[in-house]
Amino acid sequence: DEAAEQWRLHRRRTLLFVDEIHRFNKAQQDAFLPHVESGLITLIGATTENPSFEVISPLLSRTRVMVLRPFTEEELAEILRRALRDPRRGLGGLSIEVEPEAIDHMVRAADGDARTALNNLEAAVSLVAGRDAGDRTVTLALAEAALQRKALQYDKAGEEHYNLISALHKSLRGSDPDAALYWLARMLEAGEDP
Repeated sequence: DEAAEQWRLHRRRTLLFVDEIHRFNKAQQDAFLPHVESGLITLIGATTENPSFEVISPLLSRTRVMVLRPFTEEELAEILRRALRDPRRGLGGLSIEVEPEAIDHMVRAADGDARTALNNLEAAVSLVAGRDAGDRTVTLALAEAALQRKALQYDKAGEEHYNLISALHKSLRGSDPDAALYWLARMLEAGEDP
């Protein structure tokens, strides 16, 4: 608070970035309000939840909501190709080749998420990085082996939990034991408490 006031006296603005703002309770979010109203801080809050439900309305009414969309497959493929070329911040110093089909597989498995795509690439590259320089090609088979098990999207207390539990309930009501077992297994595999 005092540091922000000092910055303001020198005509400088204070940006406050709060990741996962949905984890702040109403009283904690309310504490930002006077500072946002006075212009002392510019609040940037990030959330994977719907802000209409997770951010208090007085704070929400003083903000601009920006929805970040998943990357397209073409964008993710380019991100992976850049990571393979960049010797300073990427894998360019390893002389790795990746077959286009392997890139396509890693991109599809990422489901629009750049961090997941890069993690997929790193997992696949780890299988060939120790090989001789002429034998460092990530094939589709190697990419599939590296990504054998995709992390299941699941949040124990949020929207995905309710989507899965709803599917389980509907399967049980519909007397579909195969579907019920699938949804139950999916929840347990993702970390749900039995």
